[in-house]
Amino acid sequence: MSRKSFLVVALFLSSGANAQNFDKPRPSGTEHTAIMALPQELVMTAHDLATFRDPAWTVLTLSQIAASPADGWTSLYNLHHCLCQEAGASRFVVGVHPDQHKYIIAGVLEIAVETTAAYYLRSHGPTRKWYWRYVWTFPQAVSLAAHAHASSHNAGLSY
Repeated sequence: MSRKSFLVVALFLSSGANAQNFDKPRPSGTEHTAIMALPQELVMTAHDLATFRDPAWTVLTLSQIAASPADGWTSLYNLHHCLCQEAGASRFVVGVHPDQHKYIIAGVLEIAVETTAAYYLRSHGPTRKWYWRYVWTFPQAVSLAAHAHASSHNAGLSY
């Protein structure tokens, strides 16, 4: 066998050797299913928010919690005082002329999903990578910017 063919065979066999990594079997009942992982993640998210364990995430979450009701309040004010209709993507969720209950339910669900997603990305991502310092903020930052823009737009309509 020539040196080139020996090198090709050696590289081919060495790349296949790592492909057979086996994990130890887990005992039955110790795996978390997707159905059970979500409530556990929600509980951890609420716990960390209440204890201010992560200041950057807590400030972003509180900002998002403040921006969403501001948007809802200005939207309701405009809907009751002019012939306005709900526009944008939210009309698919709350309707064209929603009431306060629809805004509250949609806002709570939106904040819960985005807060949990950001918390999950922050705690389970590659935290030592330089880009990950900013990636985990995207779910909440996009929502915060959209609510801030919508509330300023709604405030401009009322005058």
